[in-house]
Amino acid sequence: MEIVLGWLVNVLTFGWKKRREADIELFNRLYSQLKFNSDSCILLRDQDFHNSFSFSYLKPLNNIVEDWEYPDAKFHSWLVERKKKAFLQNLREFLNELELHTAMEANGQISIGLKDNDMRGKSEKKEIIKNLNSLKDQTYKSYVKLFKKFKRELNA
Repeated sequence: MEIVLGWLVNVLTFGWKKRREADIELFNRLYSQLKFNSDSCILLRDQDFHNSFSFSYLKPLNNIVEDWEYPDAKFHSWLVERKKKAFLQNLREFLNELELHTAMEANGQISIGLKDNDMRGKSEKKEIIKNLNSLKDQTYKSYVKLFKKFKRELNA
């Protein structure tokens, strides 16, 4: 009886260890794409969309949206997976809104065209800026929540 019980505990523990290791490896892959000191993360944390920013800041964010929906990028911990899905949803919404209201300037920067004489009024542009700033704040907060949930759940 003790042998069977010991074997069962080892099997269950081994499976848990493997899932935990897989989740840690998966999170490290995500974190390597979006480190807190990276330009893309700084864009989410500090950018005011009154100002322009470099197009290169968006590439890692677009890669995350494209790559992290696949089944091989699913966490075993359903709590971490739920936070990941919330982050991806916020990021997707932010990028879609950004795509609707921004354009490339002559110097290679991206801007909503606050200085341009386009058809949108100044009040409409300010409303767009306010919405983009709100969406990027929400996205950054959901990334921080994902990071904290991962640390708490997996003690990594």
